[in-house]
Amino acid sequence: MGTMHYGNDDAGIQIDDDVLAHVAAVVVAKLRRREPFLLTTLSAGGRESVWIHEASTLRWAYESGDAIALDKGRLEAMVRDTNRPSGLTVECLGRPLAAVEPLEVAA
Repeated sequence: MGTMHYGNDDAGIQIDDDVLAHVAAVVVAKLRRREPFLLTTLSAGGRESVWIHEASTLRWAYESGDAIALDKGRLEAMVRDTNRPSGLTVECLGRPLAAVEPLEVAA
């Protein structure tokens, strides 16, 4: 399992190394073209979305040290998904992505 870190999220989200490598490649390609998009993670803990843009702080950590072969067809499908109103959706393990602690609402 790899981990994707967004913003100041030290814990990150756990994603299968293969899926993470494809997500990272798509994110880098989109950001090189300055094309922001919505990324949604699904897990047993729920669903959460973040806006990926050129000012996003992202870090990917892989469990395996081996390079992962990328599937061109899968990448193309994922890029197409980034252009949908609902953005790109990926499944993760553990908690959903949370870049910051939620704000408390004053009563």
